[in-house]
Amino acid sequence: MQELENAEWSEQVARLMELIRLDIEAVKRHTEANSPAMIVEQYQELRDEHLEELRTLLAGSGMNIELVRLQNVA
Repeated sequence: MQELENAEWSEQVARLMELIRLDIEAVKRHTEANSPAMIVEQYQELRDEHLEELRTLLAGSGMNIELVRLQNVA
């Protein structure tokens, strides 16, 4: 039973991370396309909701997630 719970937890974490990635891409795409601010804000709010859900899932594990803007380090 514990293995199943761990697998489901891992799947939820992975799903949320993918959704956050897609949200970030949507914000970038709409910002670059000069879309109306309302559209960009909707994707930012969605990203924030997904981040909060991920933080909640991680809270019991002792892990934390922080979204940072990375520059090209190569």
